[in-house]
Amino acid sequence: MNKGFKKFMALTLVSAMMISTVACGKKEATEESKEPAKQEANVNMEKPEAVSEEDWEAMKKEPAFGTELNYLFNGGQCVSAKYLAEQLGYYKEYGINAKYVQGSSVVETVGNGKALWGTDHIATMLVPVTKGVNMTFVAGAHIGCKSIFVPKDSPIKSVEDLRGKTIAIHDGIGNSDQNISYRLLDEYGIDPTKDVKFKNIEDSAATVAAMENGEVDASIFSDYFVIANYKDSMRMVCSITHSPEFKDEACCVTAMNNDFIKDNPVHAKYVVKAIKRAGEFARLQPNDAVQIMYDTDKMTGKEEDQLEFWNTLYFGLSDEFTKRALEEIAEDYLRLGIIEDKNLSVEDVMAKAWKDVCPDTEIEGLTVGDPVKPENAVIPIKQREE
Repeated sequence: MNKGFKKFMALTLVSAMMISTVACGKKEATEESKEPAKQEANVNMEKPEAVSEEDWEAMKKEPAFGTELNYLFNGGQCVSAKYLAEQLGYYKEYGINAKYVQGSSVVETVGNGKALWGTDHIATMLVPVTKGVNMTFVAGAHIGCKSIFVPKDSPIKSVEDLRGKTIAIHDGIGNSDQNISYRLLDEYGIDPTKDVKFKNIEDSAATVAAMENGEVDASIFSDYFVIANYKDSMRMVCSITHSPEFKDEACCVTAMNNDFIKDNPVHAKYVVKAIKRAGEFARLQPNDAVQIMYDTDKMTGKEEDQLEFWNTLYFGLSDEFTKRALEEIAEDYLRLGIIEDKNLSVEDVMAKAWKDVCPDTEIEGLTVGDPVKPENAVIPIKQREE
């Protein structure tokens, strides 16, 4: 190999190394500059009119600022307020980029932070919260939605007639269907731990067959399932929707991840504010709310059935109403052994289960739901306090 060729190869190698170094340098510079660029964009985001200057400055210092925030929504009327908040643009009004994701249960998804908030039955979430699942309740959703039914020609005419009978549930022993049934039966003097049997049947259609062949005597169902499919062939025996003893109770609540609340308290406040406004919209403008659900393919079936069910739910409950219900439910759960930790008091349960992330009084002009006193349902919070 002659000297000229060696010199040429050496220069080529040096050049390649320089090119490689420059390329790596550009890549590293790009990576290093990504975060500052993102932060610069966040700082320059325009303050939404609906957010105070003080809150906006605080939001800019929180980790969630400028990021996409995921919440859990798997469809359904009962849990729709948080989705309506997105569709109505309420999150955006507060500078929050919230997007729904589908996933498993609220307990699992919100508890582990894969989604930051979600809505479900108190009967599903309260016990896990007392056991340390990393979330808490921040807003009431609605009343009702489930009842115990029997075939229309059944000899069972009252709750008392359920004594000694078998009741079907659909989400496993110790979960929401059984917990709701426990309190329904207990309210009317039946010991749910001794006086009835529960049989878990995962499929609602299979449950109907089991009722027809006598395998079970009654079943707890979603009211909508019966309205849409068995309105003329089933009869309600007791209900958290229609029984007077339960009309003063929230059925479902929105839960939020505790770490999100701790690290982003101002974001959390405005998320809850958006959800509460959407709950009010769902209650006061049911036709429009249902239409949004249809327009975005989140609702199927006959509109008249959906509206009938929707109007029984009574969305947008006040904090006072929701907290009172939680206290009553906690007391019953402790007494009935649904919450197994005997060292807990109602106060202990409430400390774990509720946070005033955004009190009703924070939302100017908000109207709160009170199904026991419907005449108060359209009176703004601040006026009520006066």
